[in-house]
Amino acid sequence: MNLFKIKYLQVFSEGIRRNLLKIMFINCILLALIGQQSCSKMNDLHKPYLDEGEYIYAEKVDTVEVGSGNERIQLKMHINSESIKTARIFWNNNMDSVDVDINFQKGVFNKIITDLNEQQYIFRFVTFDGFGNKSLPYETEGVVYGSNYQNTISNRTITSLTANSNNEIIVNWAENFDNNIEAISTENFDEKLDHTTVLFTDINGTEITNKVLGSDLSNVLTDFSSDLKYNTGFLPDSTSIDFFYTDFVSVNTDRILLDVNEWSIEDFSSEHPGGDNTVRNFIDGNQGTRWHSCAGCSSYPHWVVINLGGDVSFSSVEIFRTTFEGGDSRAPDKFQLEVSTDNATWVDLGTFDFDRFSDDGQIFPVDLSGTAHYLRFTGTEGPENNMVLGAIQLLK
Repeated sequence: MNLFKIKYLQVFSEGIRRNLLKIMFINCILLALIGQQSCSKMNDLHKPYLDEGEYIYAEKVDTVEVGSGNERIQLKMHINSESIKTARIFWNNNMDSVDVDINFQKGVFNKIITDLNEQQYIFRFVTFDGFGNKSLPYETEGVVYGSNYQNTISNRTITSLTANSNNEIIVNWAENFDNNIEAISTENFDEKLDHTTVLFTDINGTEITNKVLGSDLSNVLTDFSSDLKYNTGFLPDSTSIDFFYTDFVSVNTDRILLDVNEWSIEDFSSEHPGGDNTVRNFIDGNQGTRWHSCAGCSSYPHWVVINLGGDVSFSSVEIFRTTFEGGDSRAPDKFQLEVSTDNATWVDLGTFDFDRFSDDGQIFPVDLSGTAHYLRFTGTEGPENNMVLGAIQLLK
């Protein structure tokens, strides 16, 4: 190749290179302009927020204890910061609110909100510091009770009234129970029968108040005279600050039984062999058992002496024929009652007719002057030589 051609090619290549550099330079400028414009638009989006600066939140409440109540609720706010001036509590979807002064103190701050409808609530707590900054919300739930719940509760049941050898009245209660009422929401609350309040008049005419816990199965009335009544207090759930009470009900005290558990058999005429026939069945308070005198080896009169466990008074005697094996008509047609203080000298209370065909308890009033430690029952005549009876009870 001659020198002219070589020189030409060198000049041509240099021209191409310069043009490429110009194109690259122009492209770089264009990209820089485009990038600058894009960054400017991004800054335009953030500029209002950047101008405001960083947002400062006040400290939140730490925890809240909720106590359910009767048309009210208790809210205990636990606050561990000294920067909080006020706490605002919202409910009913933020339509209702109340402020609580904190005054830059740590501690537990109690607020009771009243005049609330019976339902479940969501409460929101927002706090404010001294600069007006507010906190993020803290939420908790609570339940308010009222007339709907009140209508579900009922009085505890008295199973029996008995009198002991100290002439005290024993009130025997049915076991405690939980209604497990689904009163407000789908959740079953831990309802508790807390206590029963018992009122009565003593022998001095003074009204006496006894409080019986829900775990107690009995309580003692000392120097009882009259006017026995009671009501029952419930806590709707374990957080409740209010008791709900039933109405007071009066108790019929015409049937107070002497406690047969204090009695024992002192002596008796006869009994047929076997536990089903023992004379001890006559004082167990159970009509379904029987005292069967010795069949084929005894005859009237059939008698038993009962140790009453102390010097007691009573106004009536109740006798039952047995319902053992469907009932038995071999009870006496007549019987006699006697009392003694020493098991030696006896006072006659009378002779009585007995309906041996009835399963009902038959009550026989007696005129007891003073007290008795022993009672002698004597069957004086009946349909057969032997005698079968169910139970005996004494009414105060």
